[in-house]
Amino acid sequence: MTITPKQCRAARELLDWNQTRLAKAANVSLSTISDFERGARTPITNNRTAIERALALSGIHLIGKTGVNLSRRKFR
Repeated sequence: MTITPKQCRAARELLDWNQTRLAKAANVSLSTISDFERGARTPITNNRTAIERALALSGIHLIGKTGVNLSRRKFR
């Protein structure tokens, strides 16, 4: 499943993460997160996968094309 900008923002909110924290956890640039969340661009596959993985490792599950769920909390 591919994360959407809306899901990315919601996931960060559930984790109480700012964009910088997600960028560090995913090892991508802050502009990658910022541009993605505001719909300015779609990250390349490797960066999108890294974002999804960082969120998944923190307990985020994507639900359909719009939802997110936090099942467990792991601090990174």
